[in-house]
Amino acid sequence: MTKSPVLAAVLLALALPAGAQGPLERDRSQLTWSLGLGVITAPRPYVGASNELLVIPLLGLEYKRLYIQGIRAGYHLFDHEDLKVDARVRYIFDGLDPDDSPFLDGMAPRDGTVEGGLGLDWTPGPWALRVSAFTDLLGRSDGQEVGLDFSRTWTFARYRWGLTPAIGVVWQSGNLVDYYYGVPQDEARPDRPAYAGQAAYNLQTSLLAFYRISDHFNLLALVQAQRLDNEIVDSPIVDDR
Repeated sequence: MTKSPVLAAVLLALALPAGAQGPLERDRSQLTWSLGLGVITAPRPYVGASNELLVIPLLGLEYKRLYIQGIRAGYHLFDHEDLKVDARVRYIFDGLDPDDSPFLDGMAPRDGTVEGGLGLDWTPGPWALRVSAFTDLLGRSDGQEVGLDFSRTWTFARYRWGLTPAIGVVWQSGNLVDYYYGVPQDEARPDRPAYAGQAAYNLQTSLLAFYRISDHFNLLALVQAQRLDNEIVDSPIVDDR
């Protein structure tokens, strides 16, 4: 995931979604790969900013404990049956462009970044509990994010299609919130007062659907909603919870 309030994505890929392979489980001692295309659209919380649309290639590689999945990569530090602990890196697209809206004119850009951290996935059967902790590796926000989510996968027609609803919470540090949603004194103006962001807890829910077109082609769709905390919504540059 992003820090935008709503995310919708459609992905076409050459791999089955993780946790839904069933009898087609891969042999991890062999190099496996997938290639796909992702189309992502998301409303942005900033005043006057229009929806964001991204088209990105999705490369997947897996070899023993090392994997690449789209915009993230990881290494299984511990991998035993239904419990995994990973070291991970991921790219975050979040950011503010002052050209996005006249209201943001005069503000400095807020750029996306690369985050690194740890993740724990516990997947007993169709259930999944995932915990992750990331920190900004490029020093743009010097912030951290911790997420927890719980999901359950239902598969139908011998794994031909399935649904995975999830619910969770994301904690974002004060530095992260202040970087993306704060207004420093030198960027303030009468209709845009200075604002210092504080740590926030954002609730989120999502629904993933997948359909196996053939043994080599999958269609995936994801809709995610995130309710932004008051510490973010109270910022003068944010108008959408």
